[in-house]
Amino acid sequence: MLADMIRVFGIVAITALAVAAATNVAAQDRDAFIAGESLSCPGCDLSGLSLKRRDLAGADLSGANLAGAIFHRSDLRGANLAGADLTGANLNKANLTGANFRKAILAGALLFEADAARADFSGANFHGAFMGSIRLTLAKLDGADLTLADLDSARMNDASLAHAVLSEANLQYAVLFRANLTNIIAERTIMTEASMRGANLSGAVLRFSDFFAADLSAADLTGADFSVAFLLSAILLNANQTGTIFTGALMPDNTVHP
Repeated sequence: MLADMIRVFGIVAITALAVAAATNVAAQDRDAFIAGESLSCPGCDLSGLSLKRRDLAGADLSGANLAGAIFHRSDLRGANLAGADLTGANLNKANLTGANFRKAILAGALLFEADAARADFSGANFHGAFMGSIRLTLAKLDGADLTLADLDSARMNDASLAHAVLSEANLQYAVLFRANLTNIIAERTIMTEASMRGANLSGAVLRFSDFFAADLSAADLTGADFSVAFLLSAILLNANQTGTIFTGALMPDNTVHP
């Protein structure tokens, strides 16, 4: 019995020492990062911290708590923020080119005029994010949740948003030339005057959405569902409409599709 108690006590003591050591290392990593002495702080709690205009190119902030943090005009090129929590963070005008945001949480985040070309946002959560005039050229947003996001005037040429959710989002004046929008769900979405020439919308669910004066010329609309959508003055020249559903939609010529 005594031997068992000693053994248990030893295990508890070793575990406590290991936890204390890990905590100390995490604290040291955080302090070094804040002081600008290190670019590595995975899993750190940096919530609410101001990192405005910091050079964080190539930084490792994977899994970090960055909720409410300020990265205004910061350089995060090639940084790893996979799985990080950026809820409500300020990334306005930040350089995010080539950064990894896979499965990151950016709900309510500010990304106005951020440059996120070639960044990977696969599976990221942008619910209610403010992304006006963001640059997402060649970016990956496959499976991302962009519900209620504001993407007014976003530049998304050649971006991939396969299986993404954009319901009730605002993409007014957005540019999505040749974008991969296969199987997206975008119900009650605003796409007025959006430029989507050559985009692939095959299998997309676009019910009740507003495409007023949108340019869908040469787009692939195979099997897309535009039921009860608003397509007045939209351009469908040379669009592939094989199996496209327009039930109840207001068509470009101001007639209602049966």
